[in-house]
Amino acid sequence: MKSKIILVGLACLSFGTIVKAQDLIKQIPEDAEMIAAFNVKDIVQKANANKLNELLQKAGFFEKSGISASNDIKNLGVDLSQTAYFYTRKTDSISFTEFIFSLNNRGQFEKLLHEAGEPKAFANGYTSIGLKAGSMLLYNDRVARFISATTNTTFLDNDSIASRYGIKKVDYVARPADDEDAWADTTVAAVDSVAVVWDADENLAVPVSPPVAIAVEPDTIVGATEVLPPVADIAMDEAAEIHDPSYYDSLYTAYEDQNRKNDSIRNGLRDKWLLNEVTRLLSGRYKPLSIADQDKVLKNLGLIRLYVPRVEDLYRGLLPYTTSLPYYYMGIKLDKFKTGYQDGLLDLVQEGSVLKLKGSVGLDKDLAEMTKRMYARKPNSKFSKYLTDKTLGFFNVNINSEAYLREMPAYMAKYYSGLLGPQQDVVEWGLMALEIALDEKAIAQVMPGDHLVVVNGLRKFKKDYIDYTYDDDYNATEVKKTKEETLPVFIWMFTSKDQRLIKKGLDMAVSKQVGQVYDGIYAFSKQQAKDFPMYVLLKEDLVMVSNDSLSLNDIRQNKMNAPGNKDFVKLMKQNKMSAAIDLQKLPAMLKEMGVAPGKQWEATLAQLNQYGSTAITSKGVVGNRAEVEMSTRLPQTSDGAIGYLLDQILAELNKK
Repeated sequence: MKSKIILVGLACLSFGTIVKAQDLIKQIPEDAEMIAAFNVKDIVQKANANKLNELLQKAGFFEKSGISASNDIKNLGVDLSQTAYFYTRKTDSISFTEFIFSLNNRGQFEKLLHEAGEPKAFANGYTSIGLKAGSMLLYNDRVARFISATTNTTFLDNDSIASRYGIKKVDYVARPADDEDAWADTTVAAVDSVAVVWDADENLAVPVSPPVAIAVEPDTIVGATEVLPPVADIAMDEAAEIHDPSYYDSLYTAYEDQNRKNDSIRNGLRDKWLLNEVTRLLSGRYKPLSIADQDKVLKNLGLIRLYVPRVEDLYRGLLPYTTSLPYYYMGIKLDKFKTGYQDGLLDLVQEGSVLKLKGSVGLDKDLAEMTKRMYARKPNSKFSKYLTDKTLGFFNVNINSEAYLREMPAYMAKYYSGLLGPQQDVVEWGLMALEIALDEKAIAQVMPGDHLVVVNGLRKFKKDYIDYTYDDDYNATEVKKTKEETLPVFIWMFTSKDQRLIKKGLDMAVSKQVGQVYDGIYAFSKQQAKDFPMYVLLKEDLVMVSNDSLSLNDIRQNKMNAPGNKDFVKLMKQNKMSAAIDLQKLPAMLKEMGVAPGKQWEATLAQLNQYGSTAITSKGVVGNRAEVEMSTRLPQTSDGAIGYLLDQILAELNKK
């Protein structure tokens, strides 16, 4: 009976924690562009609270904040058991960011702010402190919110919009008198969506003693802005004044004065829009994140999660503006651009001594099915024996060449042809012609799509170079010299079931004396292959390219008997794409190559002997999500990966 009561109690406690976390996430608007969630409880636990306290103490945080001498992060007034959030939201005119976190002791938290400014009562039970320009801190007994705003310069750079708000562009160089029409603003006035909504709403809740914000009304600005006399008229009426230095001084003064006015208007708009946004958020007049988005932010949350609800919108926002003239005249319509991407996730996770970054992006149904077909290939099982205990690192990728060539025209037509507007029909016709011209089955026999690049140890190479000698008259004479260099040995190999085309090309190169062949290994001179010769071996269904003939000769004679690297083989077999480097081998390799890291890196490089592998892997598409992961195995400690990183930071601080 007691055990049942305990289980019910734990379930209620767990449910209560989830409710509090979900309650805080509801403060985020549904149109947030990017959201970051911080699992504070897990971070503090895995980082070790004592180490965090020591780190903050050595950084002087407790001393500067005026917290009691106990030097404990528990005295910050922040609820360390709750998830904290950061998000961004933007419109055509302004970008907002907000950081939200829970409080458990308002009095302790206010001690941190004693130098920031005077707290003032705000609306809806919040207290505010004005920080640097364009930012505000608001808090109550339960939560703290740091909100900042930045105007989008491209919005106010538009002449018609700038004119609406009284922003006037002034050029330091005088304008030609006959070019006045070219400088006149002929565009139609645009409307800022954010400002209009709030200017038109006369029933906003009036905040109690709000932080000081510059009240800026467009009509007031336009009427109050001084219209400077055209500089060109002065230049034409009084040509002689051009040679007077005071003339240029007056131009510069007018230029600076107007820029100061413009900056004042921009800052006023920013502060006004920030105040509108804060009022909107605190009054709850907005739609919060959907339940589905909330679940994606919180489900199986590791240490930190970055969530992008609409990847396609974010991607489109990074592209050049659709109004730019080059794209307009080329007929490219970026507003028609589609990627097929949905939402995106990036997680920071600790698994013992391994630190991982896990990323994934949702794909629409067509793109998911198409991608699965293009990556429906496993690595050649013969690759495994070339990943040995001597392997420093490798890269493997497996693409189904036949499916790739068959699907790519359809992919380009579906997602990219809409960019070209009236040229769309021509593009689709060209893609269809390409699809007909390509014999994907034949090409797939030559190169099916599985590739492996492996770096196995080092080798000394002789390198020819040109030096110069000088006679008594300083006349230079070229002298050919040779030196030895120690470089990594690499082999690139790929499957080819039909090697006729490749072999014919190699034999043709030999016949034209571009290369030579010895015991089945094709060698190409260093003049044709830059500094070092390159070698090619055709063995069974593999084509191998390397900078080391000895390695290829061992493979040709089946003399590669080194033990396999089980970790690397496992990574290669379990993923569509994989790359890894054994950090333990790196110090010895750099030393053998004669690379000196410098004193500041000596200790760090020496510690790599305790590390494991760093790897990047992808299983391709799982469900409707394309997944990728990066992992690093740090030295084994009782505190795990985060604890080890804190130890390294503290060690550096102790040196100072």
